Amino acid sequence: MADLARTPARFEAEPLRIGVATLLDRQGVWFAAIACLALLQAALIFTHEPWLDEWQALQMALQSPTLPDLLANLRYEGHPPLWYLILRAIGSLVPPAWVLAAALAPIALVTSGVILFASPFSRWQKLCLVTGELILFEYLTISRSLSLGVCLVLVAFAARRSRWAWLAIALLPMCDFLFGVLSLALVVIMWRERRLYLPGVALWIASGLLAALSVAPPSDAAPALGPGSPLAETYHWITRLGLLLLPFPVGANNVPQWSADVPFGLGILLGPLFLLFAFNQLREDRLHMLLFAGFLAVTLVFTSAVYPLHVRHLSLAALLLILLKWRDVERGSRANAAFDIWLVVGAACGLAVAAINLSQPFDTAAFAARDIHRLGLQEKHWLAYPGSRASGVSALTGIEFEPVGRGCRQSFVRWDRQTGVDPAQLETFFRQAIARYGRFYLLTDRPLAMPSDLMRLLSFVPGGYEGQEYHLYVVGPALAERAVTVPPCRPANRLPLIVDPAFAAPSDG
Repeated sequence: MADLARTPARFEAEPLRIGVATLLDRQGVWFAAIACLALLQAALIFTHEPWLDEWQALQMALQSPTLPDLLANLRYEGHPPLWYLILRAIGSLVPPAWVLAAALAPIALVTSGVILFASPFSRWQKLCLVTGELILFEYLTISRSLSLGVCLVLVAFAARRSRWAWLAIALLPMCDFLFGVLSLALVVIMWRERRLYLPGVALWIASGLLAALSVAPPSDAAPALGPGSPLAETYHWITRLGLLLLPFPVGANNVPQWSADVPFGLGILLGPLFLLFAFNQLREDRLHMLLFAGFLAVTLVFTSAVYPLHVRHLSLAALLLILLKWRDVERGSRANAAFDIWLVVGAACGLAVAAINLSQPFDTAAFAARDIHRLGLQEKHWLAYPGSRASGVSALTGIEFEPVGRGCRQSFVRWDRQTGVDPAQLETFFRQAIARYGRFYLLTDRPLAMPSDLMRLLSFVPGGYEGQEYHLYVVGPALAERAVTVPPCRPANRLPLIVDPAFAAPSDG
């Protein structure tokens, strides 16, 4: 019995600790694992091809002529200014092609560092967290305000014994509305732990008010997507939560696709299972259950009444769950087998998604831009359907596209009350357009079945992991081109952003 009492804790009969955990106790193995992780994360960041939301943020930050113009544009976007100001500042130092990666790389370094060196989890659990699909890919490969917000949340939580944590808490509302909600949860935890600091609270309140003022929509603003019926949105909300249990989205023909849903239509099963799993993990602390339920309730109300939240937004519920488990472990609790399995599944999905993204593009806008350049069509008149689908090609080539039905040109989207064209009326619209413009060109993300005298396919670019395809058409192929002049869709804009000069229109010289 005495020998058993002296047995080191690391040799206790825990299936996951005996092998992997014991190996990671060796400093050389631990730091080798961290080095491999750093190389993987860097490869993902610097080979990532941006998609619509990333291009939209970069274009808005760099193409708005002045800071007041940027703030005015953001009122149509619905996002606070912090991320856009960071992109604008970095854009004054590095070429546009590197701005997103330059913004994300230090965020990834800090976020991973906090988890690996400041969280109370075991070493193997830390590695599972940082290789999980949410951290490795959603937050630290795709460059957006979500990445910044997650970093600030982790910094604030890890440093909450210091008053400096209040600076990170105060910045959270400036990232996004949902981070404002998470900042409230952090303030409640600080209150419960008797760590309230009145100047920090005042700074947080002031930041929240400024963030709210910055996103106050103009009278002609409109959301990019409107919510459907409350019943339908509740169903989608539940199914999307399923991806937090199994973060490996699969699209048509069972092909992995980032913008798709839970594999094999299992969302209606996995969503409720995630809720059962999460509340079971938090059942020992009533405050934790209330904070988690409150956050979920906010997302459900928001998605049903304001804007349909996708998995990238709902994933913050998983982040909150991790933080609350973090607090449990700090107080002497131990993660159970279900939590460990969740971490392992997330890590397996994260590494699989990393392999996919290192073997194929995330978005294929660069391939569409290359085809436009190859065909010598950079200086032609281009329309886009839907209008938002051309943002990446516009950034790469400098082409400003006319959204179908709007009669103006844009490189990024101003989400105002747009006039659109019903899909059933597309042929009528195109025939009217060629009567005005003569021959022109169209970029769309879908195949269009039109008569051959009206439209001819020039190039098809398959989608990457994100899923968006690019179809390039000539409309009115038998007609002559005419000089076309249409006004910009926004009152103020810098010169078009050309991330890759190789795709720019050839000069007269």
